[in-house]
Amino acid sequence: MTVAIAQEKKPLIKFDLQKCAFCKICELSCSDFHYKKFGDAISRITIVRKGPTMFRYFICTRCDKRFCIPACPTKALSYVGGNIVVDEKLCNSCGDCVKACPFHGIKLHPITKMPLICDLCNGDPNCVKACPKSALTLVWLPEARK
Repeated sequence: MTVAIAQEKKPLIKFDLQKCAFCKICELSCSDFHYKKFGDAISRITIVRKGPTMFRYFICTRCDKRFCIPACPTKALSYVGGNIVVDEKLCNSCGDCVKACPFHGIKLHPITKMPLICDLCNGDPNCVKACPKSALTLVWLPEARK
C-alpha cells in the first residue's frame, strides 16, 4: 500500500542575479517596513557584491532542516506559519542561530542584538515589491510534511 505524502507550499524569495543592479533598494525597503528606518544593517535581506557583475543575496530560505531552531539554547525560535519566529523575551542574543545557519540568512540587529530573520512582511514582501529590476520574486515551493 502506498501512502501519499501531503505537500504544503513553502514561500521563498528567489533572486535573479542577471537582473540585480545592486541598488540595495530591497534592503532599504525591508528596514523601513520593520523599523521605519533605512539601513542595510537592520535589513533582513542582504545583497553583497562579489565582483563587477556578480552578486549574492542572503535571506532566510525556510530550509527543511531549520538549523537555527535547535541551535537556540533558550528555545526562542519556532516555526510558525511558514516563518521562523523569534520570541524576544526568551532570546539572549547569543548568536548561535546566526552561526548555525549554513545559508547566512540570519544576522543580529546591531543595537538590540535580536536575530533578524525574514518574515516575508506578513506575506507581501516589501523587498520584492520595491525591486525596480524585478530581481526578486516570491515563489512557492512544495515541502513534504514531517
